[in-house]
Amino acid sequence: MKFTTALAAASLLISNAFAAPSQVHISLGGSVDESGASSGMYVMWKTDDQPTSTVKYGFSEDDLSNTITGSSKNYLNKHGYHHTALIENLSCDVSKVFYQVGDPADGFSEIFTFKRAPCAKSNTKFSISIFGDMGYLDSDLRPPKIPHGDEPYHGLNKVWSATYSRNMLESLKDNGEIDWVFHVGDIGYVDDSFASAPLKFTYEPVYDGYMSWIQNLTSTMPYMVSPGNHESECHSPICIAQELKYGRHLRNFTAFNERWTMPSKESGGSRDTNMWYSFNYGSVHFVSINTETDWDGAEEQETGDSHIPWLKAGGFGEDGEFLTWLEADLAAAYADKKAGGRKWIIAAGHRPYSTIQEMKIEGLFIKYEVDVYFAGHSHSYSRTTSTTKPVYIVAGGAGCDEMGPSKDDLLLGPVGGDLIESDKYSTGVLDVSDEKLSWRLIDSIDGSVIDSVDIA
Repeated sequence: MKFTTALAAASLLISNAFAAPSQVHISLGGSVDESGASSGMYVMWKTDDQPTSTVKYGFSEDDLSNTITGSSKNYLNKHGYHHTALIENLSCDVSKVFYQVGDPADGFSEIFTFKRAPCAKSNTKFSISIFGDMGYLDSDLRPPKIPHGDEPYHGLNKVWSATYSRNMLESLKDNGEIDWVFHVGDIGYVDDSFASAPLKFTYEPVYDGYMSWIQNLTSTMPYMVSPGNHESECHSPICIAQELKYGRHLRNFTAFNERWTMPSKESGGSRDTNMWYSFNYGSVHFVSINTETDWDGAEEQETGDSHIPWLKAGGFGEDGEFLTWLEADLAAAYADKKAGGRKWIIAAGHRPYSTIQEMKIEGLFIKYEVDVYFAGHSHSYSRTTSTTKPVYIVAGGAGCDEMGPSKDDLLLGPVGGDLIESDKYSTGVLDVSDEKLSWRLIDSIDGSVIDSVDIA
């Protein structure tokens, strides 16, 4: 099914009012089982005016006899409630969980289904789509209405598309080629949304549209996210002019942290936010790092992406807390790896190698034998070719309103190392087994493989 016609157009017109539960998405979470994997799933959704959060679930579509109650948050007045509930302590013999969300008084969503995370540390095969920097729709459906001339306006381009990659993700899902998604920052580019309506408040409506656009992915498989710079704030003309109404309520990664729930609490990560966390899945320990705040020199440590002085940002932990957590987490994963536990350690974050250097964590990646680091931020693709680990991969070509033919000057890999590069619209798939990690970059337009590598 393609999302370039009726559904895309309908999503574009979605307002911030929803009569029924919408934007359903799930993520790994809950207490861990004996293998250290998540035993449950966070379920999230949005409603217009119903603060009650109820999930009905069961193990067949005809019997949703289990009920749990979650919580809701309203971070922007008159822009709905965001709900989170946790289905946890699922036994290892559960193959599928059927669920629906809503409220007994106002009604429930359709029934969705998901698979529990594998219980075993080994002998598990699975596949993930990994990418960053995917916007919402394209310049045909959301044409820019700000002056460009011959050059991009503050990095925004006249012609761009996220639709190609969205269609490719749908195809991968339909063909059973992916089990879940890891979006490493810059989700929907909602802070750029004013380009198509400069005098309107677009931040929340476009975020709603993006979440509805990807719902049939996110409602059936975990959609894990890392913070990127475009999550930091709303800095549109309306958000600046009406700072008391909009700007101050949307600063410091508020929408990112209220709409999504990642397994931070379970992994000892950032308190009540998604800024850094880790989890186990099959033979891999995954670490989502915070390239945006909470380390010396972080770009969003004091202010958001616009660096407007009164749109403050940063400070999700005590001084040094994030990097102390990161080393402890990697050390524990490394010890498990050496003891014959999980085979692989994969780190992911929004910014590429240059930021890893600035954070002074390249040494940690080497010391604790991180196998791969995935990033975005550069609106293109690159991969280091050295056999030395970690392999650095930038998968930032999913498509956004800042993606154009020119490359930036970021340091994407170690000095002196060769890179495989591409500026095509693309998505990546990582196939995991005990024997190897198989990565391939897929052209989002024609489905051809642009690059591939096995990591053993």
